[in-house]
Amino acid sequence: MKYFGTDGIRGVVNHNLNNKTIKKVANALVRFYKDKSKKVLLVGNDSRISSDYILSVLETVLLKHGIEIHNIGMCSSPCLAFLTKKFNYPLSLMLSASHNPSEYNGIKFFNSNAEKVDDKFEINFERLMDMRPLKCCNKFSKMICSEHLKETYINFLRSLKKSNLPCIIDCACGGASEIVKRVYLKTQIINSNPTGENINMNSGCTHIDNLKLMCAKNRKIGFALDGDADRLIVVDEFGQIIDGDKILYILSTFYLKTNDTVVGTIYSNEGLKTSLSKKNIKFLRAPVGDKQVYKKMIECKTILGGENSGHIILKTFSNTGDGVLLSIILSNILSSTNLSLNSLLNHYTEYFQIMKNIPNNKPFKMDESLKLIIRRYEDEGSRIIIRPSGTEPLIRVMVENKNEDKAKRVLDKLVFYIQNNY
Repeated sequence: MKYFGTDGIRGVVNHNLNNKTIKKVANALVRFYKDKSKKVLLVGNDSRISSDYILSVLETVLLKHGIEIHNIGMCSSPCLAFLTKKFNYPLSLMLSASHNPSEYNGIKFFNSNAEKVDDKFEINFERLMDMRPLKCCNKFSKMICSEHLKETYINFLRSLKKSNLPCIIDCACGGASEIVKRVYLKTQIINSNPTGENINMNSGCTHIDNLKLMCAKNRKIGFALDGDADRLIVVDEFGQIIDGDKILYILSTFYLKTNDTVVGTIYSNEGLKTSLSKKNIKFLRAPVGDKQVYKKMIECKTILGGENSGHIILKTFSNTGDGVLLSIILSNILSSTNLSLNSLLNHYTEYFQIMKNIPNNKPFKMDESLKLIIRRYEDEGSRIIIRPSGTEPLIRVMVENKNEDKAKRVLDKLVFYIQNNY
């Protein structure tokens, strides 16, 4: 697509996410609301300092076309999604670039059912973005501070919390920092004082080394969020990472019956498929992106899916990934069963998986030589994924094999080839 990536419209602010692009979004929103009886847009943001600037550009267009903006301020993406459905908004915008550093920002869209908008919406919205701006109708509207709405979401989370499991929560200095403090009242919370420029900085689920050390030292479970808290990675009391695949396996034990289905992605560990099959649970792969996982979940009518990066959707509670909610569910499971994470993963099999990101600003298309190299390694027992990132200027190379040394050798050879030929 021209503007949308894996998860919304995203880029470096004042570079590829600039004034012109943001105004295109605003003009497309005007056209989207043209036939809507309720011309109200719900908006929230994570902790990035650039969010005020993006909202101010949107304001200049939307308010003079009669579209009222309800701004809930700093929040998590799942908080915004929850409130969109709870209060029957036609659409909401989350200003966030998720796990990316602070110079990035983005615009995510949620529909009235608390779902990330589908491909059909994005295709049509891009068409609207490229149309000429509508003439100003001077039917002015207003921006309304609606931060009080967050209380409804906080109360929802509190109602689910049945455990006081000792744990450490890393908020990544992101949008859920205040929400976590309001829900986990007697818990060790770290990286929860956002400055606008420290989101995801050496913290959260993409920079987890410090949390691993703290968990091992204090013999506590750790929960790591990303910038907008729609992802969760868990660390056990020995400092070992429990990624999204393992979380899916644990949840399948408590929320699925035999012959049900779990949806993962092309990056999900083959060991997850093997482990679930032993419980007579089917495993299906979707393309990368929690939106694609959700689409496949709807198709096969299951309640559980996710990515190994920590986007987990448990439709029993939410139509989108929610790291804080998931930390509560897992805490409840650990407390009610009195089992450790290791015990819950006793029968889980894992293949060795390794990934490297290669910086690349050019369009990427595999040549025939690279395809032949991949086929040869796959015939020798490796599973290989090579694809451009949908959120950053990178080529992602993943190799999976039962043998660690083989996986590393194959990865090195693939990276060397790409670096010297692209």
